[in-house]
Amino acid sequence: MANESHENALSLQRGHQARDTGQNEPSRRAKGSAVPSPLSARSRQPGSLNPTGGSSKSLQKAIRILLHMGEHGPEMGVTQIATALSLNKATVHRLLNAMEKFGFIEKSGGDHYRLGLKLHELGAKAVESRTLQTEAHRFLLELSRASRETVSLAVPGAGGVLCLDRVNSQDSIITVQTAIGARFPAHCAAVAKAALAYLPEQEVDAILAIEELTRFTPFTMTSVAEVKKNLREVAERGYALDNEEFERGVSGVAAPVRSRDGQVIAAVGMAGPSSRFLGKELAQKVALTKEIASRISASLGEDSPRAGGS
Repeated sequence: MANESHENALSLQRGHQARDTGQNEPSRRAKGSAVPSPLSARSRQPGSLNPTGGSSKSLQKAIRILLHMGEHGPEMGVTQIATALSLNKATVHRLLNAMEKFGFIEKSGGDHYRLGLKLHELGAKAVESRTLQTEAHRFLLELSRASRETVSLAVPGAGGVLCLDRVNSQDSIITVQTAIGARFPAHCAAVAKAALAYLPEQEVDAILAIEELTRFTPFTMTSVAEVKKNLREVAERGYALDNEEFERGVSGVAAPVRSRDGQVIAAVGMAGPSSRFLGKELAQKVALTKEIASRISASLGEDSPRAGGS
C-alpha cells in the first residue's frame, strides 16, 4: 500500500514537472490553448516587414520621409530627418536606401539625400492622364455639337490604341462603335492612326505586331508596309483620314493632341456618314478637328505646336 502511494506521488510529481518544462505542450494545444509560437511573436515586433501590419508601418514612415523632404528640402541628412520625424537614425537610413533603389531618393553626397526624378516622372504622368480626360471632355462636346458627328478621344498604349472618351451624335448612326476602354483597330480608324503616326517606329511596330490587321471593308489596309506608309502621310499633313476603312459608309478625320513638352499623347477625331465627309464639308471638318485638338493641347499647357502638328 505504501509502495502504491509512493508511486502515485512520483507520477503526480512527474506530471507537474512535465507541465513546467513544456513537455505536455502538444496536448495543451490540442485543447485550444493560445500559445504563441516564436515566429508569431517575432512577427508582431515593431518595424518588422510582415503582412500583418509591420510592412504598412514601414511604408507610412517612408511616405512621411518623402513628404518631409518635399516640404523642407532640397536635400537633407539622415540625422536631420530622424530628429524632425522622431525616428530612429538606422530606420531612416534603411528606408532611404530602399527608396533609392527605386529612384524615389537620390544620394547627393556624404550623408545627404534629395528627392529622386522618379517622383517627378510619376507626378507628371498622374497630372497628364487626369488632366487629359477632364480637360478634353468639354472640347469633345463642343466638337460633336459643331460637326453633328460622333467624336472620340484615343490614347496609345502598350496594348494598342484605347478609347479614352467619346460623345455620340444624335444626327448619325454608326453601327460599329468602340466603347470607352476598348481598343480601336490601329490600322484603319482615323483617331487610332493620328495617335500612332507620331510614335517612335519601334513602338508602332510593337502595336502593329499584336494587331490582326483585319479586313473590315474592301478599303481596309491589311499589310504593315501599307499602314506604315499611311502613318507617314498622316504625320506629314497633320491629320488622319478614314475613308470607309473601318465601316462601310462611314468616314472619319482625326488630329493629334500634344502634351506640355510637345509630345503627341492622344488624338481627337470624328466619324459619320461618308456623304458628309466630301469636298468643302470635309475640309471644314478637318479644320475644326485640328482646331479642337490644338485647343485641348493648349489647355494642357502646350502653347506652340511643333511643325507637322495641328
